[in-house]
Amino acid sequence: MRTSRVASLIAAGAISLPLLASTTSPVAVSPRTMPLPGTQLAELKGSDTVAQDDFGYPVAVSGTTAVVGAPGHSEVAGRAYVFARTAAGWKQAAELSGSDTIAGDAFGYSVAVSGATAVVGAPIHGDAGSAYVFTKIAGRWKQVAELEGSGTVIQNEFGYSVAISGRTVIVGAPFAASDALLAGQVYVFTETATGWRQTAELEGSGTIGGDQFGVSVAISARTVIVGANYRAQSQGRAYVFTETATGWRQTTELKSSNGGNLSGDEFGSSVAISGTTVVVSAVGAHRAYIFTKKASDWKGVAEMTGADTTASDYFGDSVAISGTTVVVGAPLHLAGRAYLFTKTANGWKQIAELEGSDVGHTSSEFGYSVAVSGRTVVVGAPGRATFAGRAYVFEA
Repeated sequence: MRTSRVASLIAAGAISLPLLASTTSPVAVSPRTMPLPGTQLAELKGSDTVAQDDFGYPVAVSGTTAVVGAPGHSEVAGRAYVFARTAAGWKQAAELSGSDTIAGDAFGYSVAVSGATAVVGAPIHGDAGSAYVFTKIAGRWKQVAELEGSGTVIQNEFGYSVAISGRTVIVGAPFAASDALLAGQVYVFTETATGWRQTAELEGSGTIGGDQFGVSVAISARTVIVGANYRAQSQGRAYVFTETATGWRQTTELKSSNGGNLSGDEFGSSVAISGTTVVVSAVGAHRAYIFTKKASDWKGVAEMTGADTTASDYFGDSVAISGTTVVVGAPLHLAGRAYLFTKTANGWKQIAELEGSDVGHTSSEFGYSVAVSGRTVVVGAPGRATFAGRAYVFEA
C-alpha cells in the first residue's frame, strides 16, 4: 500500500509492523459561530516537508496544541511539528527533532501531547529505539529528556507507540523480549524533581513471542491500555493496567464485546481512553469497540463500523476519544475517511463522515491517524501530495 521511505524501512525489517514552516492555511472561526460537527477548520503542513516525508503519519492534539510527525523527513531522520490555534487560525509554532537523531531513526513515528509537554518516538534510533520529551518553556519548545527502556536491545522498536497524561509517559516496544520471547513490553516513565525516570515495566499476562504487546498504548490518569494485536493467532487482545499504591497492576484483559475474537481480527490494533471509556479497534474485523468501567469491571457497550465501509477499508486503523466523542480512521476507504461518533441517550451514533477538502480519490491515506481533544479533531493523511503528507483539523 505504501511506497514512502518509512515504508521501505518497514519492508526491510527495520520497522517490522505494517499498518499499522510554510504555515497552515488557517480558517479563522468566529467565537460567536459554532461550526457544525465535521466542519473542516484548517489544513496543516510542515514548513519544510517534501515528497516521502509522511507528514501526518501520527497526529496528536491537546487543547489548542497539535503535534504532527513526519518520520520520513530528511532521509528518515524524521521531524515533528507543533501547531497552535491562534485568533487567526492554526499556525506552526515549532519544528522538533531529537538532540541526537540521525538518518534512519524515524523520529516522529509516534507522537503524543498533554498540555505543554510532547513525546515523540524514534523506534529505530540506536537500533533499539528512543523516545524524546519536549516541554514548552517561556514560549519555546525544548527537549528535556531522552527516554530508553531498561534492557531494550536492537530491533525492540522502543518508541513505536507513545502516550502521555500529565506527568506520566507510556512507551511501547512491541518487539522487546521477556524470558527470551519477543512478546513486547511497555515502559512507564514519571516526571520527578530530578527529571523523567522509568518507574514500571508492563507485560501482558500470557503473552508470547510475536504477540506485539505494545503496538498501541493509551493512558488517562492512572489507567493504561495496551494493545497486542497479534495475540492468539492474530485474534488480538487489549490489556488494562491500573496504578495502585504498590505499583502498576493488570486488572483486565479485553476481547471484543461480541464474546470473543476470531483469528485475523487483530483486536488491539489501535487503542484510546478517556476517563472510564475505552476504544479498541480490530482492523481485521473492520470494527471498533467501546468499553466502559462499571464498578471494578470493564464491559463492552458498543460495536462501531462506518456507515459505508467495507472489509478492505482498514476501518479502525486509528482511533481516538475525548469525553463522548470518538473518531475512527479508515485510510483505504477511497482516498481515506474518518468517522465521527458521539454518545447519545440511545447509544453511540455516527454523526459525521470526515474527508479532507483536497484529498480527491487518490491514495492520500486520510484517516491513517486521528486525534481528538474536546471539540477539536485532527486527521492525518500521510499519502497526500506524493507522501509529503497533510493533516486536517475539524470541528467535533
